[in-house]
Amino acid sequence: MATASAHLPIQKRQAHEHNGEPSCRGLDEMNRMFRNYWDPTAYWVCEKQGTPARLQRCPKSQLYSEELGRCVHYADWAWTDPKEPSSRAKISQSVSTN
Repeated sequence: MATASAHLPIQKRQAHEHNGEPSCRGLDEMNRMFRNYWDPTAYWVCEKQGTPARLQRCPKSQLYSEELGRCVHYADWAWTDPKEPSSRAKISQSVSTN
């Protein structure tokens, strides 16, 4: 009997302190898609410099492939280590900058 967990791509997921949301401050982030570290069915898009990234969802039965830069069928998706965006959105907790 096979276990259902063998099919879950999040099985290899490492814990991340943030979800990968970019700050959308730099021109290099504009009109790009960024992986959501906590949800493989979603990704971030920077549409306008200086505004928060927009969360987008892949179509049903698809997961976002950071390597390919697009959503792919879940059977074609492979785990890769996340790549940090050039800037990150501020964490909702207060952080000292000293």
